[in-house]
Amino acid sequence: MRHPAKSARAGACPRLPDALRAGLVAASLALGAAVPAHAESSSGSALKNTAIAGTVATWAVALWRGAPVGDCLVQGNSSGPGADWGLRVQAGKDAELKYASLGAERRECFLTNAGGFSLDVAPVVAAGFWDADSQSLYSHKAWDVSYVPMMHWRYPVAQHTRIDFEFGIGPTYLSEPDIGDRRKSTSFQFSDHFGIGLGSADGHWRVGFAFRHVSNLSIKTPNAAVDFKGIAIEWRP
Repeated sequence: MRHPAKSARAGACPRLPDALRAGLVAASLALGAAVPAHAESSSGSALKNTAIAGTVATWAVALWRGAPVGDCLVQGNSSGPGADWGLRVQAGKDAELKYASLGAERRECFLTNAGGFSLDVAPVVAAGFWDADSQSLYSHKAWDVSYVPMMHWRYPVAQHTRIDFEFGIGPTYLSEPDIGDRRKSTSFQFSDHFGIGLGSADGHWRVGFAFRHVSNLSIKTPNAAVDFKGIAIEWRP
């Protein structure tokens, strides 16, 4: 005879398997990216830790609440005004490197509410160009392509405006593993993101501070990470 308690637990959260797979991937990426890469500034280290911890915590909330993570990542959200995809321009620099990227960002897909904030995910596919100081030891130019499921905690601050906190981790391919004075050893990298933005309630535009940490899993050393601080601008018709 089946135990009633076991039967109740078995059907408590039908969406958990799909969400769990997505969450485990995100958690493994985050934990791998957290491996120390090189001596960082205190501000860079704090922002990197915020990006990683914030991403893991955000995925954990989504999983715990049984949010439709799998559906959002695969199918997206085609409802609402405007186009399904928009543009994202991002640029930043660190002590010796600077970069700019152009990407396509899918319309935000709602996941859950918590503490007055709404949580959504919007995958970003982007290509970037890197430039190093002319006196650097290794390659002066490089390019990268990345895929990052960007998670946003949004809160309304006016009738047509929202503030948000952005977190995301995703894989990146870097054309030159040794760039500037950094020996990154592998072309496969992870891109960790943290941002604070202001945008329209209808999702047509957003602008904000953007932090990007790029390193590998210490798959191969040396693993000299890069901490870019800059700006991100988004627009969707």
